Amino acid sequence: MNTKRALVLISSFFKRVKHFFINLNEVSVFSIWTAAIMLAAVLIWGLSTGLRNEITVKTVNKFLASIGESRSVEQVISSWRLPGSVTQLGTWYTMTSSENAVIFPLINEGIFSPCLAIIDDEGRLSTLVPLTVNGDRILSRINPGYLRIWMDRIEKNASILKRTQDKRS
Repeated sequence: MNTKRALVLISSFFKRVKHFFINLNEVSVFSIWTAAIMLAAVLIWGLSTGLRNEITVKTVNKFLASIGESRSVEQVISSWRLPGSVTQLGTWYTMTSSENAVIFPLINEGIFSPCLAIIDDEGRLSTLVPLTVNGDRILSRINPGYLRIWMDRIEKNASILKRTQDKRS
């Protein structure tokens, strides 16, 4: 009788081990597929940075030309050598004039509007251009204190960017 019970216990143990390895196999296949998809997404995102920046520059320049602005965005400023606080605000660009510009997201009442802030040579915000159709409406309805906070952040980061660029030259 004890041998029969032992055989049942051993059989039960091997069934559980077999079930464990089947589940482990399924989980590992799922994990490998997830890792492969994530790796592909990261590679595509990283390798398409230049293309995305070029498309952004062309789109912003078309928009600036349509509103009658004579200045245009030239190229992206590489974020690899910039302090983290500067890159957290948005993407920085050089302009055809000696000015810099930053494209940053502005959200008010659930409406997203990317904006272009043009910074003059002294590091002050000279022009704020909404880049969407709803942008003018958002800027007119936004809390002035909230807008002032954004302007202060832009000017602070512009001065950091200017100091960084001056150190390199």
